[in-house]
Amino acid sequence: MTPAPTRFRRRALLGAAAAALPATAALAHHGWSWAEGEQTELRGTIREVYIGAPHPTLRVEAADGMWTVELGNPRQTAAAGFNAQSAAAGDAVVALGNRSISPAERRLKAVRITVRERAYDIYPSRIRS
Repeated sequence: MTPAPTRFRRRALLGAAAAALPATAALAHHGWSWAEGEQTELRGTIREVYIGAPHPTLRVEAADGMWTVELGNPRQTAAAGFNAQSAAAGDAVVALGNRSISPAERRLKAVRITVRERAYDIYPSRIRS
């Protein structure tokens, strides 16, 4: 039988490793490596607005289907002036950003969105004209 201190250490290491797995998956999602380098414009109608962690998102119905438009983290999105009252289901939206490198995934990381004739620069330093 394994001594108690060794069993405790092994369990602690396994627990720490298991706890790190979701964090690793979340870190892989963050950043820009999952997105194309080229920016594209998406036009559509907002069907749902989510303001919360880890990223506020818009569900946008476009001509080619339903898209998820990901904004910055909640603090960054608020700093751009966008909040829960800035948009609602039924509003037209123009999103400029980088789409997923996976052609089957309809997801766009927005650098700027325009709703109700107001532009929100989520990532101003990344906007390319």
